Amino acid sequence: MNKKLFKLLTLCSVFFVVSCADNKEVAEASGDQGPIHRGPYHIEFLECNAGPDYSMENAQKMLTDWKNLDHSEDLRWAGVHAPTGDNHRFDNGWWELEWTSEEAANKAWSTENAEFMAWAQKYESVMSCDGEGRYPWEFYLPRPSDSFGTVEAEDGYYASAYLECNFNEGYGPSDLRASVVEYNSYLDNSNDVGPYYFGVYYPKYEDGADFLWMNAHSTFDGMQAGNSDWEKNGTAMQAKFDTISNCASPDLYNSWQLLTVGAES
Repeated sequence: MNKKLFKLLTLCSVFFVVSCADNKEVAEASGDQGPIHRGPYHIEFLECNAGPDYSMENAQKMLTDWKNLDHSEDLRWAGVHAPTGDNHRFDNGWWELEWTSEEAANKAWSTENAEFMAWAQKYESVMSCDGEGRYPWEFYLPRPSDSFGTVEAEDGYYASAYLECNFNEGYGPSDLRASVVEYNSYLDNSNDVGPYYFGVYYPKYEDGADFLWMNAHSTFDGMQAGNSDWEKNGTAMQAKFDTISNCASPDLYNSWQLLTVGAES
């Protein structure tokens, strides 16, 4: 991909625009940060915006054509997130990519591909994503994503919530890890959790947040039911999280899983 492609790069779902591939090729997470089932994963978020020819029909066609491209073997997962709801921090959407490593991602971005260039030029007026300004994160999956049933629908859809969080003074990743271990026990003893999974992202660049917390549900109705149960039964667990960190109100997204390779729980 040359610099021209960075500006042309487009990827979206039925609505204009994480996650988390859970596969054997990525090493088990180290004990210093991750509250771990698997990780760390190298994740990139790209800011995406609709172009003058955006429509649901054009977006669907673009997505179908993207899936038929010959993708890098180092691209393990891809998804898109379209903002929804009031008081959202972002008007744009996000393309989320998971790579085998940061080095593999950089290599893929610097490699020209005629087929990909033709596709990007074809759809540059439908959707554009900022490949030059992509945001790198380190992702941890604290338990199998299908612990409480499959979250994604057949078309890849799921409802997601992302919370920007900062550690309180004197606390850090090891404290979050310990709290997540307790949270997993809480979930195991809950009556009706799923379908649901969660994840933790740490920035690999200078960011205002110390970490992102992600909740994934099959639908927003399921998310609301989970939130209602949490308000009733999760007060003690919430107090433990509040001791170590403070989080902003969640940003809500209609999300779609577009690609997953060799996924394992």
